[in-house]
Amino acid sequence: MQVIIADSDAMGRRLIRKVVDNLTDHDVIGEGESLGQATDSVRQRRPDVLVLSSTLLTDDRRTVGELIDRTEAALVVVAVNGSGSTVWHGMSGGASGYVLRDRLANDLPQALGAAEAGNAFVSAPLARQMIGYLAGCFDNTYDGPSRSDVIRALLPRERETLQRLANGESTEEIATAMSVTTATVRAYVSRLLRKLGVRSRGEAVAVAYRSRFYSPQRTQPPAEAPDPDHGTARALHR
Repeated sequence: MQVIIADSDAMGRRLIRKVVDNLTDHDVIGEGESLGQATDSVRQRRPDVLVLSSTLLTDDRRTVGELIDRTEAALVVVAVNGSGSTVWHGMSGGASGYVLRDRLANDLPQALGAAEAGNAFVSAPLARQMIGYLAGCFDNTYDGPSRSDVIRALLPRERETLQRLANGESTEEIATAMSVTTATVRAYVSRLLRKLGVRSRGEAVAVAYRSRFYSPQRTQPPAEAPDPDHGTARALHR
């Protein structure tokens, strides 16, 4: 796979190059400091992927769409941080990946692999922000369980698991944080999916956002409030 890197920051370019150089069958064939340089370089050298710093994007959706149309290369965006709307607009504009700069070593190889396969990849924290943004877009039509419903339905460890899923943590990361096995985490996930009446982790995270159960600022899952009518956890019926 041939890659061109574009970032106005020299350190940023070096960090990206270091990751790409460590990958088998991946070669950096050019670099640029501006969007114009990147576009010209891609047109001339025809790489498979352009890895571009988000600092070079203005209007994410329009810029990404126009860039892909002009260059015909897959695009992976590297961001120091990112809002849910920024990531959504970039991905809906046609980007193949959105990667956090502080997760380059782990996430950039996955994003490049996804781009090569015609798929998409978003760093977990950015995916969480994007889900929150999309959930907010549909708040007026949400008719699912309320925050109190979610709290009452789930046992404490299930609530913590849902909180960590919404944080973008993997099964392995959740297991380590909760001092349990990955099999136990999968059991928690299976139970909370059943209780919430959803089929996937993504749907569960959407419920966490839209019910207001989850807050990015909260470090611990909300505790169950005393309720004489709900002495035990119960399943939700949507």
